[in-house]
Order: sequence, then structure tokens, then C-alpha cells
Amino acid sequence: MTSLPSFDRAGAAVSRVVSAVQPDQWELPTACTSWNVRAVFEHLVHGNLRTAAWARGEPPPESPPPWDDAPEVFARSLSVLREALADPGLSGRTVHVPFGDVPGAMLVPIRVNELLVHGWDIADATGQPTDLEPDLADEALSSWTARFGDAPRPPGGPFGPPVPAPAGASAADRLAAFLGRRSVRADEPEAQR
Repeated sequence: MTSLPSFDRAGAAVSRVVSAVQPDQWELPTACTSWNVRAVFEHLVHGNLRTAAWARGEPPPESPPPWDDAPEVFARSLSVLREALADPGLSGRTVHVPFGDVPGAMLVPIRVNELLVHGWDIADATGQPTDLEPDLADEALSSWTARFGDAPRPPGGPFGPPVPAPAGASAADRLAAFLGRRSVRADEPEAQR
């Protein structure tokens, strides 16, 4: 089971990515085809706050908070979520989330996976290194592989069919490829990446 230190590492890795986004990069397209960098970022912040609410048994916020300082709002959302995930009683409770009821202990790996995948989306779109926390990305890939296997993924779902990972791909790149993501920078000449 994924631990809170793993959540901390994934959060720190994505915080570094968010802090490096330049003002002119928020509208860039991402591998999440219907979302730009801003939308992916807001999805992460909103997801952190929603998960904290689910962990506490509270109604989740309907939208992400307004922001003008991305690193600050992201750090705040991680802090709120970490406090909720650290509740010693969480692992013994069942938590209601949009896709059903799950053991409270599952919220940590769910968020680690989400942080890694969407952190990859932002890093890829903004030209940053995408090799986020290799051992955590390997764990996430194993988890998603066990969950999906070879089952078809319907159109319009959050994940497309797997795509081939580039030769020598990092663990995070293999994770992204398994979840149907193609780098938005894949067609750029190597010298521009």
C-alpha cells in the first residue's frame, strides 16, 4: 500500500513542475487532449481538495479556488489533503468517492497516481523533464496495469488505449503511454526539447 511519504514525494515532484511553469505556458495544450496546462493544474488542485473532503466525510468543493500564485495554491491544496490523509482513523473507514465506496487507505495511492500522471502532463507540455519519481511511477504503472489489464477503454473515458512508449522511456513516460498519453512535444526535433 502506498504510504504518506510516497504522497509527500509525489507532491514535492509536482510542486517543482508547477513552480517552473512560465507565465506564457498556462494556455499550452497537454496530452490530456481537452485540457491546457491551466486546466490540468486546476484539476489537480481541485482533486486534492475534493479528496480531503471525501476523507473527512464532508461535501467536496464544486470548483477549484481562484488563484494568482500557482505554487502557493498548489502547496496549500497539498497541505489540506495531507492533513486529511494523516488522520489515523482514515484507514479503517470506507470513503464514498464518485466511482463508488473505497477503503480510506486507498485515497493515498489514488492521489499519488493522479499527481504523477497529471504532473507528467504539465511537465511534458512545458518542456520540463518528465521522469517524475521513477520508483513511484513504476508502482503506479503496476497498479494501473493490474486494474486495466488488456480490457478495452471506451471512448470519452479519462484514459485512452495504451500507446507505444518511446525507446528508453522513463517509468513516468511508460506510465503516461499506458494511460494513452502521447507527448505533445513528440514531433519536435530533439534539439528543441
